[in-house]
Amino acid sequence: MFTQRQDAASPGAPVAATAGIVTTADSAGQSAAAAARGSAVTRGNIVARIERMPGNAMHIRARLLIGLATFFDGFDVIAIAATLPLLIAQWSLTPVQVGVLIAAPSVGQLVGALLFPGLAERFGRLRSIGWSAGIIGLMSIACGLAPSFEIFLLLRIVQGLGLGGELPVAATYINEVTRAHGRGRFVLLYEVVFPIGLMVSNGVGAWLVPHYGWEVMYFIGGVPLVLFFILKRVIPESPRWLAEKGRLEEADAALRAFEARARGPLPPPQNASAYDRMTQHPRRRVRDLVSKAYLGRTIAVWMLWATCGFIQYGLSTWLPTVYKTVYHAPLQLALNLAAGASVLGVVGSLVCAMIVDKVGRKPVINVSFLLCALSLVLAGVFHASSVYVVATFCALAMGFLASGFITAYVYTPELYPTSVRAMGCGLGGAWLKLAAIFAPTLIAGTIGNGTLNVAFFALAVVPALAAVTVHCFGIETKGQVLEELEV
Repeated sequence: MFTQRQDAASPGAPVAATAGIVTTADSAGQSAAAAARGSAVTRGNIVARIERMPGNAMHIRARLLIGLATFFDGFDVIAIAATLPLLIAQWSLTPVQVGVLIAAPSVGQLVGALLFPGLAERFGRLRSIGWSAGIIGLMSIACGLAPSFEIFLLLRIVQGLGLGGELPVAATYINEVTRAHGRGRFVLLYEVVFPIGLMVSNGVGAWLVPHYGWEVMYFIGGVPLVLFFILKRVIPESPRWLAEKGRLEEADAALRAFEARARGPLPPPQNASAYDRMTQHPRRRVRDLVSKAYLGRTIAVWMLWATCGFIQYGLSTWLPTVYKTVYHAPLQLALNLAAGASVLGVVGSLVCAMIVDKVGRKPVINVSFLLCALSLVLAGVFHASSVYVVATFCALAMGFLASGFITAYVYTPELYPTSVRAMGCGLGGAWLKLAAIFAPTLIAGTIGNGTLNVAFFALAVVPALAAVTVHCFGIETKGQVLEELEV
């Protein structure tokens, strides 16, 4: 791997970023790079150049590769739902062991949600994503080879480090390389790969597990290991993060890797001095997340993410087992019904991506969570009906939850400054994992005593409270430059 510098007067020469990207600039990219170098490189200049740049081939490449990590994050998170019925039979697991198997990996995810955002603030977004993806892939392969419940459990906990750390940092990176105009749609079309990962995991599980055994799911889940080796070689580091760290030459080079892929001539950067003024806020530290300036935002973020974890892990991972154990559905039917719920999650996410820049982040989150709560109440009311009725309401609940959950990935990074953006997302993810540790016991305690309706009612309270919290403490962020939202 090598890098080259391009002189502004040498058309057709390769353009390379110090971030390790080598590309060939077309005439539009060369013009943009030359214009950029004609201005002083400051934080404001970097921001101005990001804001004048529409999405291009490099954005798409970044979205696809980081999306691959996020896809398998969702795939590996929900793989336990498809494999759990067979694991219970193979290792004669008790309800307590099943609850531990579902909840314990969240301990690793909790640590990862705090560890990797911290690494991202210090060493860069891409290194953190690459490290977390490597852990996800390697531990998934090892899970497929696990000879016992105890070893499998330990490997899932270690894998949780990567699963917990990848999503917050990936959301941070995608937000930082995207301009304000259309940012919600761009980010959510990337983030939709997470519910797609959930859906594919359920679908592949329903198709492969009955024929080839539970191990195949974890071998497939090893794909992210590839990203550990290639990620930094093929996409540039976040220019916003580099500029915030004072590494302006590297920020300039990373941004030129994006500019070189522009589809047409880019206009000169505008109002760099105004963007410079936006960056004059004091540099924030982690403790500032609970200071007067950011406390309201942080309360909204923590409740938002805790709700997603409580419902996702308290309900979706248990659905195939509930359908099979409580409603006595055959294994194939139980897996198919769970897969249907994940399909609605993808549909809801795509709808959100289309409307979030028009109606705003808060309305999407609040309406989605209130409809999720209503669906869970109806599941509780009709819990004594057939498995198809209950599965329909559960599927609707998971679809509405996915709509609010995916919006959290564009909303949360917008609420915090660059210096603590990854940690703000990581702490939100930590609350998701805390909820995930305790939520599965709610369902586990109701399977055997006939009070499944109580579990549905209890689950419904959580998204309703989250909608109220986000409404009261959150701010609207649509269409605003990230630096403009700093206080």
